[in-house]
Amino acid sequence: MKRLMREAAVRPLIATTALLGLLMAAATVAQWWGFAQAVNLAFLEGQPLITLGPTLALMILAFALRALLGWAREVVGQRAAAAVKRDFRSRLAARLVQLGPAYTGGERSGELATALTEGVEKLDAFYARFVPQAALTAAIPPLIALAVFRIDWPSGLLLALTGPLIPVFMWLVGTLAEGASRAQWLALSRLGAHFVDRLQNLPLLTAYGRVPSQREEFARVGEAYRASTLKVLRVAFLSGFILELAATLSTALVAVTVGVRVLGGHLDFLPALFVLLLTPEFFAPLRQLGADHHAGMEGSAAAVRLYDVLNAPAAQSGSEAAPDPAGGVFVERLTLRYGEAAALEDLTLSFPPGSRTALVGPSGAGKSSLLAALLLFVRPQQGVLRVGSTPLDTVSPEAWRERVALVPQRPVLFAGTLAENLRISRPGADDRALWAALEAAGAAAFAKEGGGLDMRLEEGGRNLSGGQRQRVAIARAFLKDAPLLLLDEPTSQLDEAAAADLREALETLAQGRTVIEVAHRADAARAADRVVFLERGRLMAVGTHPELLARSEAYRRAWEAA
Repeated sequence: MKRLMREAAVRPLIATTALLGLLMAAATVAQWWGFAQAVNLAFLEGQPLITLGPTLALMILAFALRALLGWAREVVGQRAAAAVKRDFRSRLAARLVQLGPAYTGGERSGELATALTEGVEKLDAFYARFVPQAALTAAIPPLIALAVFRIDWPSGLLLALTGPLIPVFMWLVGTLAEGASRAQWLALSRLGAHFVDRLQNLPLLTAYGRVPSQREEFARVGEAYRASTLKVLRVAFLSGFILELAATLSTALVAVTVGVRVLGGHLDFLPALFVLLLTPEFFAPLRQLGADHHAGMEGSAAAVRLYDVLNAPAAQSGSEAAPDPAGGVFVERLTLRYGEAAALEDLTLSFPPGSRTALVGPSGAGKSSLLAALLLFVRPQQGVLRVGSTPLDTVSPEAWRERVALVPQRPVLFAGTLAENLRISRPGADDRALWAALEAAGAAAFAKEGGGLDMRLEEGGRNLSGGQRQRVAIARAFLKDAPLLLLDEPTSQLDEAAAADLREALETLAQGRTVIEVAHRADAARAADRVVFLERGRLMAVGTHPELLARSEAYRRAWEAA
């Protein structure tokens, strides 16, 4: 909660709401003083109604002012909450881009999506209700107590003594509620993660006949969320009961003492009625704060996860301009670990400008990890990546990635038009450039048949074949026209005939560029200027494909196993 209170929008929100609270307190005092005066003049002093005009006007004006100030308080709170949520979403999106796939790949997508959507929405109650109500509570009760003290100091003293009991009770119950709110949020996050995970893998579950068993699992996870929610509600009801009881008893105490003194002739009717009217107004903000406190606790519990994302260490933090890969790419004694497991170990390599290098090795050899390091997705524990004489850890990751094109093993295609998917690599490209990229990638024919650039692609490109998806990915690389090209087994998901057909487009794409390809087929290794053979993150051999077949038994075994 402390971190939420340090957000930039909080201070203006508190200041504005506190000012509104002071005005509301003054209007409340004026309203009930006018009402008490009118009752006293009309019923005790017997004055005609026509003489009560100024008093009734004061009461009505004060009532209208209270309503207007209450509306202003709601508007200020809602606008502040909207601004904070917008700011959180912007910061979270920027941070996830900085963290890159190395971070998101280690997170459960459903849990992360729940945090970034529902978690941010939970902040609404904190900033729209709890923070403004806390400011009102700090402003209104003291001013009302002061007004009562001036009229009847014993009643003012009772308010000063009993009023602080409610925040104390709220703090005691809130300690219990905090743990329950966090447990509820964790249960909701698990439910979201479980749902997305099973939905994404529904074809596999269906193929293995595991859908019925997942119903039981969904019931178990859903029951955990239901139980945690009911626990939060029980704590909220208990808190509400305690706060209402404390406020009611305190109000009754003031009423009894006032009544006794009126009957004993020690207090006149007018101040007595005024005190009785103001006493509920004194406790009203405190009671409302107790109710809003639980809504704020939900936002505080969700914020823990949001700040975890915002404070996660980024892979790179350089800011210099990106160097030209024409200076060559150099890997010097690079060590990269995921936890305790070493993906790359003391690796030294160079990639001359215009060269074509195939990375070969068994699964887990570190091939894809090297590409991730070159894309600045991960931060090596030791060693240096250089382009020319410039270390990449001093370069802006966004600027460097503008000079790199990637054709992944499994292309990511979004639901939308073909043009929207292509422009991911170059947002400002015109239609002529898009068609040129499609022609170069051999994708123009099926694009024309499907409706041209307005062709609708389903999520993941489900309405395309594997080869067509790869050609769209290659068209993106053509469109980007970057000097450094990274190919991560682009034909591994295709059969021999489709792979051979796609290889022609890749050969065209590779011309005039520095190419680093993770290869699993012999044709890719043969087409390379040299082959780098990796095993368990270490460099085992470098040479052409025929050379390594002749002198490296491990390399020969790797191709035989493939």
